[in-house]
Amino acid sequence: MTGLVPEIVVHDVCLDDAAVLRGTGCVAEVDVACTQDGVAVVLPCAAHLAKETALRTVADASAEALDPAAFPPVEAALATLGALGLPVVVDLKAGPGEEARTAAAMLAQVPRPGNTRVIGFNHRVVRLVSAQWGAAACGALFAGLPMDVAAMATAAGSGWVVMQSRFLEPGLCSELRARGIRTMTFAASTQKRWEEALASGADSAMAELEIATAAAGGTSTTGGRVEPGSPAEPSAAHADASGCHRPQRR
Repeated sequence: MTGLVPEIVVHDVCLDDAAVLRGTGCVAEVDVACTQDGVAVVLPCAAHLAKETALRTVADASAEALDPAAFPPVEAALATLGALGLPVVVDLKAGPGEEARTAAAMLAQVPRPGNTRVIGFNHRVVRLVSAQWGAAACGALFAGLPMDVAAMATAAGSGWVVMQSRFLEPGLCSELRARGIRTMTFAASTQKRWEEALASGADSAMAELEIATAAAGGTSTTGGRVEPGSPAEPSAAHADASGCHRPQRR
């Protein structure tokens, strides 16, 4: 470590509680899915509703049938988080055959990335968003270590690789960074997993709220903007290629 911790991403942020992140320098992660009538909405955090239940509810309903307080349109949620000075990572959910409709909804409601990134297990939907937003604002999620993660990320139009920390190590992170690909770990749910995430050498580490805010230490930073284009090597400054800043250990 160089005295800097990676960019800290708070997993599954509850919008009602997001104000506690103001001034911490953290990034908020939320889940987004598409309704039957093609509206991208934010899913309630797991503390409010189980994810499988939330996804099934959105898949089976039109936007008008949903409570906008519980399932706000993605642009409304981004505005709420943006007003708090929080960059956002959107985990975009799309099942087989839903890629075009889901990407179209996301791009219609949020035509430019601003201070937002999209990640997803469905690389087809990531690629469709990347075509408009650029690779720097898009990340491919991997459940495990494939034969050639760099090639698969490139095929998805992704400038980020998101994996569990046990599959990431400094050598792999450096190799991907040399190819212009940044790395993010999955959510750390314990202190041990957080330390594992830090040791991985990833550019960005995702953690549950309590761990993330403790690691941030209350450091205040101001997020920038994501600009479409190729991701860059992290600089000695505290801002990464997406414009999101890294808090400094004290």
